[in-house]
Amino acid sequence: MSPADAVGIALMCPICPNTKLLQWRRVYKLSAFTSHRFLQEQLMSSPFSTHTLDNGLTLVFETIPRIRSAALGFFAQTGSRDEAPDLLGISHFLEHMCFKGTPRRDWRQLSLDVDDLGAMWNAYTWWEGTAYFHWVQSDRATDSIEILSDMMRANLPSDEFDMEKKVILEEIAMYHDQPDALIIDDLIQEAFGTHPLGQSVLGTEDTVKSITRDLMAEYHQRRYGPNNLTFVITGAFDRDEIIRAVEAHCGGWQVSDHGREQSIPTFHASNRVVQRDGVAREHIALALPAPPSSDDHAATADLLSTYLGASTNSRLYWSVIQQGLADEASAEYINFSDAGLFYVYLSVDPQNASQVLDIVRREMADLKNGIDSDALQRAKTKQATGIICSGENGLSRFSQIVGSLSTSTPLKTLEEERAEIDAVTPERIADYLEQYPLDADPALVALGPMAELD
Repeated sequence: MSPADAVGIALMCPICPNTKLLQWRRVYKLSAFTSHRFLQEQLMSSPFSTHTLDNGLTLVFETIPRIRSAALGFFAQTGSRDEAPDLLGISHFLEHMCFKGTPRRDWRQLSLDVDDLGAMWNAYTWWEGTAYFHWVQSDRATDSIEILSDMMRANLPSDEFDMEKKVILEEIAMYHDQPDALIIDDLIQEAFGTHPLGQSVLGTEDTVKSITRDLMAEYHQRRYGPNNLTFVITGAFDRDEIIRAVEAHCGGWQVSDHGREQSIPTFHASNRVVQRDGVAREHIALALPAPPSSDDHAATADLLSTYLGASTNSRLYWSVIQQGLADEASAEYINFSDAGLFYVYLSVDPQNASQVLDIVRREMADLKNGIDSDALQRAKTKQATGIICSGENGLSRFSQIVGSLSTSTPLKTLEEERAEIDAVTPERIADYLEQYPLDADPALVALGPMAELD
């Protein structure tokens, strides 16, 4: 799952639909220095290009000359995993506030100016970061840069801060009424325990209530320095003109003190059943360890999830959905910068829950006994079609690139993505299952009317 999909997991705002995410002993350190050096090294041999301003702001370009539009924006390397426990939800809250007032515009003027551009625009927050983007006609790209850079210096007006806090609290309440979304958040927390990667993107009612404007201003100043931001543009544009525009609007920004120093998340097997009144279906999610995004096995994990749990013609479709035993049985691979999860989600009548769970576990265990080559080819075609079609949408392509940057994964063209899918063989899947067995003890969360699960 890429961050564009991430969003499953990430939160699209401010129009905010919530779409539906090893244990090593060394200490993992990710800093702007290593992130930018990584970029420089890997871009030297790729069709992408980059440029860095004197203040550390990195610009990433993907030129697609045949089209007449450009998708562009900023990626801030600060998400829920970067938050102190008493400030959970501040990254997402700050994302909202960047639409509420800037040094040059109040929220109304900001909205009017973006409409005058004819831009499609939005933002989202997830575990690894926060992103803001426009999709515009190519000749409006520099105007878009002026507006987006203005938003990155948001002035956090006090009256709007208080009002937006109420909006965030409403979102949290709404989210808790969506068990199919809530359970994935719970699953990640269960799998990673007290590690910051397990922290909720939305935060809690208590932590959001306790965030003050001054605390947010300090977080904003510290986490939105140019050395912790990346400007991304994909589509048709004049590269030199873009560099001049970004330099003009962002070149004066001051370097900030930021960084992320965290241990590698450790996976925890567990079994937690949460009884909820007013929920008719039993929602079950179980996860197993998977590789991080930059690992050679990542493409295999992603394809295997399609083979096992795509919405049509997959193993779970034939054994569960087509048998009328559940209304949803899906599998996904969630990739982070330093960990991953392979998970299955079920929505089922409580009386069928144990039977369906047994079937799913059998299907997962049976993968090591061999892969059907025809079904694997269908999964490859399905996944490649999804990536190509999504990548030809400007906003989705922007999010694909941001997803790679946020996890220090080499940038790839759509053709390279397709070749990576084609390279997955039954032998590679067998090797993957040796290293990441799907019949091990999972982290499991059940949410619904049942008090216990066999």
